[in-house]
Amino acid sequence: MSDFCKIEKTIGYEFKNKDLLQQAFIRKSYSEEHGGQNNEVLEFIGDKALDFAVVRIMMEHFGVITEDKEWSEFKLRNPKHFQTRYGEGKFTDIKQDLVKKQALSKAMDSLGFQNYLIMGQGDTKQNRQDSTSVKEDLFEAIVGAVALDCDWNMDTITQVVESMIDFESYFENDLENNQNYVGMVQEWFQTNRGQLPHYQYLNAVETTVGEPHAGGHENGKGFHKCQLVFEREYFNGYGNNNAEAREKCAECFYGWLKMRGDVIDPILEAVGDPDKNQSIRQLNELYQKKLITKPLYTFRQDYDENGSAVWSCECFVKENGRPFCNDSNSKKEAQRMSAYESLLDLIGMCEGE
Repeated sequence: MSDFCKIEKTIGYEFKNKDLLQQAFIRKSYSEEHGGQNNEVLEFIGDKALDFAVVRIMMEHFGVITEDKEWSEFKLRNPKHFQTRYGEGKFTDIKQDLVKKQALSKAMDSLGFQNYLIMGQGDTKQNRQDSTSVKEDLFEAIVGAVALDCDWNMDTITQVVESMIDFESYFENDLENNQNYVGMVQEWFQTNRGQLPHYQYLNAVETTVGEPHAGGHENGKGFHKCQLVFEREYFNGYGNNNAEAREKCAECFYGWLKMRGDVIDPILEAVGDPDKNQSIRQLNELYQKKLITKPLYTFRQDYDENGSAVWSCECFVKENGRPFCNDSNSKKEAQRMSAYESLLDLIGMCEGE
């Protein structure tokens, strides 16, 4: 089938067994009417292979094997340990975000592969090719077909997954804009009004930020609209679904609160007064509250001219944009000083002010 040649070119993989690729597009409704195999087992296989490929891509992007550090606690020099920018919890969130139903369906929309589905009459009449779940299944079935055809070559599977998901766009954009505005607005309402915010979901035509509407504050674009009314002000958010529209609406409202001075910067509020003696704990609290990424500490031990040990500690928090490094005869003190400077930078202060 000539259309399958286009699919192979798009995903960058040529099947040895073309029947496997075709099977990935056969819905159960078709096999029930005409006999033969369908793509359900391929979906199962693809789901597992996709998880592996996504984790591999994440670790290649955010992790590194260290080669020039010293792990003195175990008296090892230059150990090759694996170090990552984020912790397990954050990576779990990222992976779930990348492989969730909506994300895989969106990838199929971009590629247009759902238009090649082979379906039974019932599915065809109901336009099942436009279903989010069906498009998710198709994505996984294609990955499963590739896994079998390449004999589980993970380099090949990973390359195909990378061709179908725009990882760079997610890492550079979506990952940086993942504040939970809905949660922050809910907390503000409970603290300051003793109630929950009341969102309304309305029909909307496709719109973009800045286009005129019936007054109020606007944010986002899409076919779903969410509105919040507060003190005779209207806050509107738009998205591809109600959840996305609500998030945009909450972001719009929260920005308005900040402009009025009704909310304190969450980092400053969580830290209070930075304390050099408590800086490691304060920095970790910001991470636990998901206000910053996990602080990464790198230690190195040298010796001064008198032969005394000197510890160097580098503290890196992604939101700072740069590491802070300090030296001390005490390992813990070097860590505290670096954490303290990171704290000051996060809340826009500098030592001595």
